Amino acid sequence: MKIPVIYAYPRSGGTLVNRCLGSIPGNLILSEVNPLAAVSPIAYQAQHWLSLLTQDQVNDFVQKPYGQQINYLATISRKFNYHLIIRDWTGVNFIENPTGDNILTPSFLLEQAIYLSHYGLTPLPLVITRRGADVYESITRTFQHLQCPVQRFGEIYLKYAQAIWKYPIFHYEQICEDPLTQIHSICEILDINYDPTFIKRFHHFDRCTGDNRLKQSSKGGQLTEIKLLPSNTESESYIAASVDRNCRRADKLLGYE
Repeated sequence: MKIPVIYAYPRSGGTLVNRCLGSIPGNLILSEVNPLAAVSPIAYQAQHWLSLLTQDQVNDFVQKPYGQQINYLATISRKFNYHLIIRDWTGVNFIENPTGDNILTPSFLLEQAIYLSHYGLTPLPLVITRRGADVYESITRTFQHLQCPVQRFGEIYLKYAQAIWKYPIFHYEQICEDPLTQIHSICEILDINYDPTFIKRFHHFDRCTGDNRLKQSSKGGQLTEIKLLPSNTESESYIAASVDRNCRRADKLLGYE
């Protein structure tokens, strides 16, 4: 069974794409889940956001290994002609201390694909990327526990780029400039439903994790129309990342000039 998987490094536009795709009828997205951890528990999302589990089923469901959980939800989704999509929580595998409790150590591997394949599922991958300087500036400004020296960020971001560059890549910047064309192409590659009226509904969709659920909502999370916000080019973090050798190498690998 093929499972659409969206990879997006934190602060790269994953939430925007999640909201666009999730607002299209028939698409069900598990938001920022990973075999090791999830921003919001899979069982909670499956029950309260996707309506794929009843309360009576939750206890048995949480006892299943990750791959069996995904297989179970995908099978139910298919039965009702829905498309189950995974938005991977890449931070678990590519960020040091992603949860802020020093429990998880990054493997620098796409463990989502490893686990799904182990359970007989075939990942159908796609990547949402953003320029490294914007990613670093946004992380530094938004998440205190994820801050690190730019040299370390560059090393890690390059490892991430090297792990995903071979998959179909969509630039966050282009999605913002031409959302109808870009989202349509994403839906075609993932073989999921498309409806152009998502453009009118995406900002109402909140059954996902990301900047729409930050304690202090970001500018992007408040937008009712899709548009590219200007980069904070004068910030120290942006300037540092824009000249970092590894950030520049990652950008080039991901298709940025």
